[in-house]
Amino acid sequence: MTELEIMQRAKMYMEKLAQGIDPISDQEMPEDSVLNNVRLARCFFYVSGILDQVIANGGKVVSISQKDFFITDEELRRVDPSQEPIRITQFVDLIMNAINDPDRKRLKTTTITGWLIQKGFMTKQADADGKSQRLPTAMGEKLGLSAMLRQGQYGTYRAVFYSEEAQRFLLDHLQEMLQAEK
Repeated sequence: MTELEIMQRAKMYMEKLAQGIDPISDQEMPEDSVLNNVRLARCFFYVSGILDQVIANGGKVVSISQKDFFITDEELRRVDPSQEPIRITQFVDLIMNAINDPDRKRLKTTTITGWLIQKGFMTKQADADGKSQRLPTAMGEKLGLSAMLRQGQYGTYRAVFYSEEAQRFLLDHLQEMLQAEK
């Protein structure tokens, strides 16, 4: 068994313990078991998240300050998409709030919009003033992206909004976006 496989197994054990399941027998642990304590469950989830980070980094332990943005599967599951269409900065805020780690490097909006352009959901266009803007393509509109005219301090501009369906799609593909950026 490789070191990475051992880490993956340890992560699986931590997740099962956090869920109140005996990782060996796959049986639910009794309520009065010390391993079924809420504080221990949080600890198991935390350790699972750390192992997830190390596994995502190929088994290498790297200081967070040296790494690009990352998100664990556990943190990703905590992101609750908005039912109302929102801007990309608001979407990134939802993700960062689910992570709740002030030391974590912030996810860049361009990581998402760049990937959307690469996949054909958005296009980069110059407006009448020659300023570059990212707008949804027909494929992006089907996904749930929409552009609306807005009035800002420098005049009218088109703002892109992401529906709940589009947000869920982005969450489903976030790890892929992060890998593509490396």
